Amino acid sequence: MELIYHTIFSIFRFRIQVPRYLQIFNVTASMKRISTILIAIAILSVMATSCKPDPEEVEKDILTQWIWDVMNEIYLWSDDVDQNLFPTEEDPKDFFYQLLNPNDRFSWIVDDHQGLINSFNNVELSNGISPYFIRVSDSDNVIVIVEYVAKDSPADIAGIMRGDIITDINGTEIDIDNYIDLFYSEVATLTFAYYSNGAIIANGVEHTLTAVVIDQNPVNHYEIINYENNDIGYIAYTHFTAGEGDKWLDSLDYIFAELQTEGVKELIVDLRYNPGGSVYLALHIASMISPATVPGNNNPFVNFKWNNLYQNYFIQEDGVDSDNLVIFFEEAPSYNLDLSSVYFLTTSHSASASELLLIGLDPYMDVVQIGEYTYGKCYGSITIADTEEPIRHEWAMQPIVFKFANALGYTDFLDGIPPDYDVEDFLLEAKPFGDITDPQLAKALELITGVSPIVKKSQAVHVQYELLADPVREMKNRAVLEGNVLR
Repeated sequence: MELIYHTIFSIFRFRIQVPRYLQIFNVTASMKRISTILIAIAILSVMATSCKPDPEEVEKDILTQWIWDVMNEIYLWSDDVDQNLFPTEEDPKDFFYQLLNPNDRFSWIVDDHQGLINSFNNVELSNGISPYFIRVSDSDNVIVIVEYVAKDSPADIAGIMRGDIITDINGTEIDIDNYIDLFYSEVATLTFAYYSNGAIIANGVEHTLTAVVIDQNPVNHYEIINYENNDIGYIAYTHFTAGEGDKWLDSLDYIFAELQTEGVKELIVDLRYNPGGSVYLALHIASMISPATVPGNNNPFVNFKWNNLYQNYFIQEDGVDSDNLVIFFEEAPSYNLDLSSVYFLTTSHSASASELLLIGLDPYMDVVQIGEYTYGKCYGSITIADTEEPIRHEWAMQPIVFKFANALGYTDFLDGIPPDYDVEDFLLEAKPFGDITDPQLAKALELITGVSPIVKKSQAVHVQYELLADPVREMKNRAVLEGNVLR
């Protein structure tokens, strides 16, 4: 039996894709407790071929057993899983959510593994609009404000801009019951309005957009702002992804190379609409921003806390400095800017890996946060799909498997990380990325130079609104470990 375990886990090991910068979760075949996930799947595969029950029931049994084994082994709160919930007659998706810890609002499961991977690479079917849904003035009416537009997308080609307001879709007024279905329609005719002194006023503009597959560069805007005789770098970064073939990573390196060449010593990173993504992208960016003495000197960027099974195993095998328990700053990157301070713009949509970047840098330099409280997610996840060859289903789950903290142990910011300077991101009066009169950007420029670009504060009456949930965005709020089977 030991040989069988060894063979099964070796298959699992070799399917793990080693990250570009640092190997993490370096599971080996010598592991003393072999993954019950794979063992159970192998046993079920034999049962399915010998008994030949109804195919739909086979898939349901395989899915529920797969979910059960994963959640009992690697889930952060595995010790709290109610053992009376299995076996079950529940739908597999419902069963998964029954197993979650009451405090877990972050784990999810989908029936399209490839679609999930595409979303991680910022490749998705979209019209190019990043939406901000608000409920207006205690009514059932909802409007959609454009946070930003993906370059070369249908929305960009149509001339839609950051701050534009949508009131109707496909001739239907948007409300609290239909706003998700309407906005994420594959073909949508959008009716626009504008904001003036507390009122939303129709302007008669309409655009019909058809969603296409967009491969979106996470750097939505970049420039060197010359203000008060200071060259100040500004990057609007919307997602921590390297892209297919690391193409977006290469373009990011090019930007930092230019910042270094131009001698830029002040940097503003706009994370207002960044839901997170790759831990390694956050590490890479941090290593390029930090003081030059930080990378390459065994300084921890982030620490991980797993469930008892995995935490004890990693300590036993590799000690407390295991690559699976702590990620250190990279070796000194070529484009390190050697900054003593950095300015981050944030909102409640700045999540997970965005928050990790902020707290990871904080012990080593002056991290100035401007804007609003962040989302509040100090947890990370991996993607787990079927590991059999050939695969038997296309499902994938994204369970929370670790909690992260910075080098000083700072974690549990479940209400979000509070800004140093509280500046509202009032999108009804949104400015283009890089516009120095954008209140959050203006505050950063004022802190850097002592001079504010805003001469007169707006006295307009603000409309009362409530920010609404976006389940599509919620699934993007993550700090993930890369890999094919493990992410």
